[in-house]
Amino acid sequence: MIFKLKEKCLESSKKEFFYGNIVNKDIVDVYLGLGYLDAGETRAFCPGKGHEEIIYLMNGQIEIVIEGQEFKFKEGEAVHLSGTTEIKMINNSDDRIFFITAGGHTEPHH
Repeated sequence: MIFKLKEKCLESSKKEFFYGNIVNKDIVDVYLGLGYLDAGETRAFCPGKGHEEIIYLMNGQIEIVIEGQEFKFKEGEAVHLSGTTEIKMINNSDDRIFFITAGGHTEPHH
């Protein structure tokens, strides 16, 4: 089954969409998401208890803050988050920036 992740992401009011067990019942422990930040947008989130994620920046450059530390996050780079570790993403550019979230469950998930 082919899943149109970018199409679903652009239709979502949350500016992100995850392909996982809610969409495909054959998927148990992993998910893949696509999200974006519009120009000037800031967003904070965390994987959540029992989850871990790798965030991959597809284009451009943004600032990120993890546990009080600020970093420049550039196209082609990835960062790992686990549990309740929060990330704040800041798009100071004039462009829409896309990122991929690859995640999984570190604890049984219902």
